[in-house]
Amino acid sequence: MNKTDQAYITYINILKKELIPAMGCTEPIALAYCAALAKKQLGCLPERIVIEVSGNIIKNVKSVVVPNTNGMKGIEAAASIGIIAGDSSKTLEVISTVSEEDKAKLPAFLENTDICVKPIDSDDLL
Repeated sequence: MNKTDQAYITYINILKKELIPAMGCTEPIALAYCAALAKKQLGCLPERIVIEVSGNIIKNVKSVVVPNTNGMKGIEAAASIGIIAGDSSKTLEVISTVSEEDKAKLPAFLENTDICVKPIDSDDLL
């Protein structure tokens, strides 16, 4: 296909419209984004967090390093960094501007916050 073909141009335009840049693996970033949105609505740090996700999310996030967490993995780390330092206006780049100070807050937040991860009871895969 030639770059001047109308089909090529149409495909490129669709990709430009539909693709959203993400920082890292999309599942933990989506969790961080949801957590940042929830904190924004709450207006403060939560005392308890309940995360209901599909089995696929649980499987895919458990062994993935979450960016800007100093190498931490898992659902709890993804949601927590979104809560501590996420900028929901950045969508899937929600944790792209986490400061060193915010990274340092993460271990204590994880240790002192009641976080429950539950498989969601749904037929949806994601």
